[in-house]
This record gives sequence, structure tokens and C-alpha cells, in this order.
Amino acid sequence: MSRTNLQSLITDCIALGTASTLEQLGIHAGEISQTQAKKTYGKWFQDCVMRDRIRPCRIEEGRAGTRWYRLVDILSLKVNDRAEAQLKL
Repeated sequence: MSRTNLQSLITDCIALGTASTLEQLGIHAGEISQTQAKKTYGKWFQDCVMRDRIRPCRIEEGRAGTRWYRLVDILSLKVNDRAEAQLKL
């Protein structure tokens, strides 16, 4: 495992722990819109949505209702993907 990959995995784990804590304490709703998630996580997030690996936690009403995703779900999936990739090396 390279140092850079390990640092990325640790950073993702810290982000997951932080998001989980903020959500549990009620400081943050713990949700992110699909548009913001695409900007933040890019192609990886879009691929996860297309492959049905992650689903919105709620969808606002209307034709173009905003899709909301739990940040903890996104970060958990990201950590799992990184850990799997490291184990395959």
C-alpha cells in the first residue's frame, strides 16, 4: 500500500467519522443534494448512482425534485471502495 493511498483512506475515514458525529449530535442534517455530491465526488459518485450502489434518502416533490443523499452513506461506500482497492494490491 503506497503512502498516498493510505493517507487518502485515512482522510476518508476521518471524514466519515466526522459526518457521522455531526449527524448524531443534530448539528448537521447529514444530507447532500445530488448536484452538490456530483461536484464534490465527481464521476465516482455518478457511477455509484448509475449502478444503484447508492440511493437517495429522500426526493423532493415535483418534476425536477431534488434528490438528497446521506453523506454518511456516500463516505461509507467511498471508504469501502478504497479499502477493497488496497486489499487487491
